[in-house]
Amino acid sequence: MRKIKLINLIFVLLGVFLFGACEYATIQPDAPPPPPPPGDSTSYSLKVQPIFNSGCTVCHSGATAPDLREGKSYQSLMDNNMVVANNPAGSILYTCMQPGGVMASYSNATKNATIYNWILEGAKNN
Repeated sequence: MRKIKLINLIFVLLGVFLFGACEYATIQPDAPPPPPPPGDSTSYSLKVQPIFNSGCTVCHSGATAPDLREGKSYQSLMDNNMVVANNPAGSILYTCMQPGGVMASYSNATKNATIYNWILEGAKNN
């Protein structure tokens, strides 16, 4: 009888130890970046395309969608449904660049803010 109680106690302590050691990590998205100053718009050709040119086109140059080469990137993003105008959170381009996203290691807060503001302003080809 004592042996059964001892074995049960060991299992209970082992269970408490194992489950007590569990830790849940949650990824919290960054707060949305501040909007650009009033009257200032985020130009695709002057601010967004240079982000692609600085590192994205190494892989996304025609063989891997979306094609982010200059002159082709805007249409490729739209054809592949990567951008939802006025909705950064619903846009694959923005979400994949966020911490925890598949392209996060190739981005930073400044690039994310530029993409965020461009999409929020309507994702215009300007």
